Amino acid sequence: MFKKLITLTLATALLTSSLSFVSVHAATPQDTINENLEKYQTLDNQILELNSKIEDLDVEIDKTTIKLNENNAAIEDIEDEIKTTEAKLEQTKEDIDEAQVVLDNRVRNMYKTNMTSNILVSIITSKSISDLFSKVQAISKIVSTDKQILSNINEKKVELDLTIETLNTKNSELVLLKNTIEEDLKTIEDKKAEQEQYVEQLNSEKEAVFSVIEENEKLLISKPLSIANSSSASVSELQSAIDTLNSYIPLLNSSTTINMAKEGISNAKAKISELNAPSIPTTGTTVGEAIKTLSMESTAYYGHGITASGLKPVRNPDGISTIAVDPNVIPLGSKVYVSGYGLAIAADTGGAIKGNIIDVYLNSYEECMSWGRRQVTVQILEYP
Repeated sequence: MFKKLITLTLATALLTSSLSFVSVHAATPQDTINENLEKYQTLDNQILELNSKIEDLDVEIDKTTIKLNENNAAIEDIEDEIKTTEAKLEQTKEDIDEAQVVLDNRVRNMYKTNMTSNILVSIITSKSISDLFSKVQAISKIVSTDKQILSNINEKKVELDLTIETLNTKNSELVLLKNTIEEDLKTIEDKKAEQEQYVEQLNSEKEAVFSVIEENEKLLISKPLSIANSSSASVSELQSAIDTLNSYIPLLNSSTTINMAKEGISNAKAKISELNAPSIPTTGTTVGEAIKTLSMESTAYYGHGITASGLKPVRNPDGISTIAVDPNVIPLGSKVYVSGYGLAIAADTGGAIKGNIIDVYLNSYEECMSWGRRQVTVQILEYP
């Protein structure tokens, strides 16, 4: 009754907690995720503790089972010994019966042959005192031997009866011990089954909690994910979505949402590459063949009066603009095409422009901030 009450109490508690786990309240997705992660961890700790107890019960079951098997083996040995002793007892009874028959026959023969008279005759006809004593001694020995045989057999029977009684008592004790061990084993197995049922219920609760976590993680990444998968997003918007998704991935717990974020990043990168791919301008400007293609880092600047070539920097999206380069990488005066920027002349240099980096000229501070720092493809073009 007490166990049933405990089980009912646990079930009620689990049902109550289940309702609280799946409740939706006015909170940010991250708040909901954090709250349910705590509940998930609590459930996980409870399951670990129960599994540890189940392992202890398994050890106890093994020990009890070994004890039961040893006891059963002892019972079998006692039963075999009882059977063997009973067989010996039956043989002894047969020996007693046979000895009794021999004695009975001997007595009957004595009467039939008037052995008493024969004994007297033997005594009277003795030739000497020594002969007389020899004959009397022989007759006494016959009688004494018969009595001894019968006495020995009876003693053996008594001994076997006592042995059987002792074995039966020991067997009864072992049977009683067997019943006790079986009851103990059943109690342990019932307790293990109860613990396993509780673990199963907790695992169900974990699944419910994790579903809440997963749904809120999907909600958390939904905005940058929609931008990453959008066909109308700009390069800066796509890059921002990539950065946001990358920052979320270490915080995500569901493999489903992690894969969704990674797929969104992959899609956004593909769209950026597509947007940055070189394209032939729609103006009448002659482009020329690319003689070298470089993958470079790009920054932006504005407001300079005169370039290193002595010319005024320009930004003309429909024509040719100005960029600053490291002359050791791109010679001054080179005609280039920059992905996402357009045609330009490498007409300027800069103190920070060293190595695999260019600085594109733009018309305002706001445009420079929007451009930021990015990876671009630079094609050095052949002059027509």
